[in-house]
Amino acid sequence: MIPKIDEGNFYESINRAISDGQHVDYLKEVIKKYEEYKKEFEEIFNSKGSSDSVYKFHVTYLLKKPIWRDVELFGKQTFLDLAEKIIDSMGWDNDHMHGFEIPEKKRKPDPFLTGSCNAFFAPDWEDDPHPTYKTDEVCIQDIDYSKMPKLDFIFDFGDGHRFDIEFKGSRASKKKEKKGDFPKVTDQRGVGPEQYPEYN
Repeated sequence: MIPKIDEGNFYESINRAISDGQHVDYLKEVIKKYEEYKKEFEEIFNSKGSSDSVYKFHVTYLLKKPIWRDVELFGKQTFLDLAEKIIDSMGWDNDHMHGFEIPEKKRKPDPFLTGSCNAFFAPDWEDDPHPTYKTDEVCIQDIDYSKMPKLDFIFDFGDGHRFDIEFKGSRASKKKEKKGDFPKVTDQRGVGPEQYPEYN
C-alpha cells in the first residue's frame, strides 16, 4: 500500500488565501512545489514490497571516517525505526529532528524561497510550507530500491549529522526471526562522536 500524505485542509486554506489576494505568487509556487514533491515520491514508491522480508542497509556517517553500520529491518517497519536505530547505534540521545532526502533528484533554484525539499521528516516536523510524508508513515518496503538505492539521512539540523543510506539487498525472513528483534545492527565500524562535547 502506497503511503498517503495527511493534507488536512491545505488546499482549501491556501486557495482561500489566493482568492483573497494574499501572497498570490508565493502561494501558487508552494502549490507547484507540493505537486512536484508528490510526483517525485510517486516515482520511487513501490506497492510490491514484502512486509515480511528483511531489508539490509549500509549506513555511513559522513562527518568523521571510518564510521559505518549495517542495519537490518523488516519491510513492515518504518523509516522512523531505522532513524532511531541509527541514532542509538551512534550512542546519541534522540532529542532532535531527523529526515531522509532523495539525493539524486536536485531541484532548480527556488526564486520564492518556499523552503520545499524532496525529503520526509520526523513525525513532529512542521517547518515546510506544504504537507510532507513522515518517517513513521513510510515503511521500508514502500521504496523501490531499484530506482532509489541510496538516500541521505540527517539528524539534528543544527549540528547537521549526515549519513549515506545504501540499500544492500533483501532476503526472506527466517522462522526464528521476530519483528521484536529488529531493527538490528549486524556489523559496524567506528565510534560515533560525542553528541555534546565540552569546549574550553
